[in-house]
Amino acid sequence: MATGWDDITPAGDDPWELLAPGPRLAQALADVDPDALSDSARVAYLKATSRLLGWAHMRQARALVAVADAVEEATSPGPGMTSSHQASWVADEVAAALHVAARTASVKVNDATALLRQWPVLGAEVSAGRLTPAQARVIYEGVSVLSGHLDDDGADLSERAVLGLVRIARPLPPARLRERVARVVASLDPEAAARRRQRAALDRTDVSLWAEDDGMACVAARGPALDAVALRELIAARAELMREQADESDERTAGQWRYAAMLAAFGLTPVGKAAVAVGVAVGVGGEVRPVDCSTDDEPSTTGAEVPVPVTDPVRIQIRVTVPLDTLFGLAETPGELEGYGPLDPELARALAADADWIRWVTDDATGVLIDEGSRRFPGARLARFLRAREPHCKHPSCGVRSSRADADHLPPFSQGGRTRAADMSPTCPRHNRLREDSGWATHEEGPRDPLGPPDPVWTSPLGRRYQTSTPQVLAHDFIPRRM
Repeated sequence: MATGWDDITPAGDDPWELLAPGPRLAQALADVDPDALSDSARVAYLKATSRLLGWAHMRQARALVAVADAVEEATSPGPGMTSSHQASWVADEVAAALHVAARTASVKVNDATALLRQWPVLGAEVSAGRLTPAQARVIYEGVSVLSGHLDDDGADLSERAVLGLVRIARPLPPARLRERVARVVASLDPEAAARRRQRAALDRTDVSLWAEDDGMACVAARGPALDAVALRELIAARAELMREQADESDERTAGQWRYAAMLAAFGLTPVGKAAVAVGVAVGVGGEVRPVDCSTDDEPSTTGAEVPVPVTDPVRIQIRVTVPLDTLFGLAETPGELEGYGPLDPELARALAADADWIRWVTDDATGVLIDEGSRRFPGARLARFLRAREPHCKHPSCGVRSSRADADHLPPFSQGGRTRAADMSPTCPRHNRLREDSGWATHEEGPRDPLGPPDPVWTSPLGRRYQTSTPQVLAHDFIPRRM
């Protein structure tokens, strides 16, 4: 999805647009039938219910903490004394009251404690409707590893991170916010981030299997992010080759082809499916092209072509972006692994020490980074740059990675959009090719950076207007430079 977005639709006359979360807002919503509202007002009503849920969430958090305090006092072995069993007794009390499992009750109590006592600024933001409970949870779960670690001035690093993240969190969906939290955590304590990565590689790298319903099972491989991203890209690329070489009657889904590609790496074939192996044919004169190696016929050793199995028939690129400041040791801004998120500065520098570099050059004629004039479709160079500049589809609600997106004209090519970096952004095929059918529209408002990416306003089918944030591959946030 886009880096972030704000609803810039002008407020209407309905009371819930301006009321703070609380009993008055609850009464105002209860007095209205949303089916009787206009299209845009229905969305405003929906947003008001979300703000009210945040307020109710914090009221329940206060109740949970109050119950926990009461249980601890009732079960204390003596004045000022505690027992290691008290947390489980609190969970039992809450679980019995709410008809949930004890483990679920423990999670609820821990969440409430985090919002009310550990980082109360987050609780205040949720209660006021400025953050959702999901956004707050992403922040406190991410910064918890910094709790108890102090900066040079004696301030707790987790509190410093929370205060900074609150300022940027509101327009970010949880998935994008989680990336920003990880980047901030790694930058505030880079040495600890590197130690956690190394420890996790020792403790958590494994392959697991568990059963699912309907004759299915899940095999999960957990390991270092670079390895996992490379494996996923290789599986996807091999799956596409296998699909292209399969019989036309084979109607397997994209997911089934990826599963088949993974099995094929170990010499296996999905049960009940035809084997499709990827190879190359080496012809007279050294010509090389893909062939189907799934037949049982013996290859000819005297003919013009010999099928040769390929252990790595496709080439993949693992794209890591590293700030120059980090390479020079002037800052501890994490790098960015496409398709995953932040990498701690130590790992980013180690990768950069043995890497090929791509240089993006400004066009002397236009001053724009890359401009391909009146061409309808961008060349490979411009397409690569667009995907490197913006990691996800431009549409507010979409999380498709830019490597799987179209190079889209914003404004549309038919309306004067030029094939240049300033007029193009990656947009997934669904939100690009079906935009008119879906009822969404884009248009520019106000001044914009002539050398930056498009920054359009998206108008929904119900008339709501959303301003997307200008995407950044690397967001420095409040990360300081080293002097």
